[in-house]
Amino acid sequence: MNERRTGTAGFDGPASVVDAQVDAMSQRVSKDRDRRCAQLRSDALGQARDILRAARKEARANVSDAVALERKHGEQALRQAQASALLEARQRDQQETRVLLQEMWTAIPSALESRWADPARRKAWVQAAVRQAQALLGGRAWRIEHGAGWSQDELGELMTLVAGRDKGAPVHEVPLVCDNEIRAGIRINAEGACLDATTAGLLASRAQVESEFLAQYLALLSGPEHAAHE
Repeated sequence: MNERRTGTAGFDGPASVVDAQVDAMSQRVSKDRDRRCAQLRSDALGQARDILRAARKEARANVSDAVALERKHGEQALRQAQASALLEARQRDQQETRVLLQEMWTAIPSALESRWADPARRKAWVQAAVRQAQALLGGRAWRIEHGAGWSQDELGELMTLVAGRDKGAPVHEVPLVCDNEIRAGIRINAEGACLDATTAGLLASRAQVESEFLAQYLALLSGPEHAAHE
C-alpha cells in the first residue's frame, strides 16, 4: 500500500505538475508579452497621432505664413504699382503743364500787343496804370515813358488823366518821354520808384504770371461749359 507507483498513462504525477507550471508560466509570459505589445502599440499610435497633429499644425502654420507672406508681397507690389502710376501721372501732368506754359509764354506778348492795338482796351490799360500809380506813387514827381506812334490827342488825354491825380492839389507838369523799345503800355517813374505797365513789366514776375494763368486755365476747365462738353 505504501509503495510509490511509477507514472502511467493518465496518472497526474510530478511531471504533470511541472508541465502545468510551465504552461502557467508560458501563459503568464504570453499575457505579459501581449500586454506589453498592446502598450507599445498604444504608445506608438499615440506618438504617431501626436506627430501627425504636430505635422498638421506646422503645415497649417507654414501655409498661413506663406499666405501672409504672399499677401504682404502682393500688397507691397500693389503699393509700388500705385506709386509708380502716381509718379507717372504727376510727371505727365508736369510735362503737360510745362508745354502749356511754354505755349503761353510764346503767345502772350503778341496777345498783349494785340490788346494794346485796340483803342478801347488801350485806353483802359493806360487808365488802370495811372490809377495804380496814384495809389502807389502819389505825392511824388512823375516821369512817364511811352512807345512810339502816340498821336497828339492820345498824349493830351494822358496829360489830362495824369493832371487829376492830386484831386485839386497843384498840378506839376509831368514830362513825357518816348522810348522806342516800348511796344505796348507805359512806364511811370517817380523818385527811385517805378510802375512798369509795359509788356515787359507786366510779364516780369514770371512765377506770378504763370500762377494766375494756371488758375484761370483750371477755372475754365472746371466750368459748366467744359463739363457739359465732356
